[in-house]
Amino acid sequence: MKRKPNPKPPAASPEKFIEVEFVYESPAGKEVYLAGDFNNWSSNGLPMRKAEEGDWRIRVPLSPGRHEYRYIVDGEWKCDPCGCDYVPNPFGSCNCVVEVAETKA
Repeated sequence: MKRKPNPKPPAASPEKFIEVEFVYESPAGKEVYLAGDFNNWSSNGLPMRKAEEGDWRIRVPLSPGRHEYRYIVDGEWKCDPCGCDYVPNPFGSCNCVVEVAETKA
């Protein structure tokens, strides 16, 4: 009997991930995406939703540790103006950094 390939890798246990909310203010923005090391810097993998106040939001489950990210606003890569930590990237600009603390059960 032939086995069908499993297209999805086994899911990691949910307690190892912490949901982090990312918020970007851009009332005039038409499309905003979140890209980072947690989604292989995909420029269209994490579309954000526009809230009534004009900011864009998304909640992403992240593993504990340090993660780099940026926003893509109407096709332009942007840093988080509210981000508190930045690191240089190979493209001559910077990436934002978020530290996710491990929760104790």
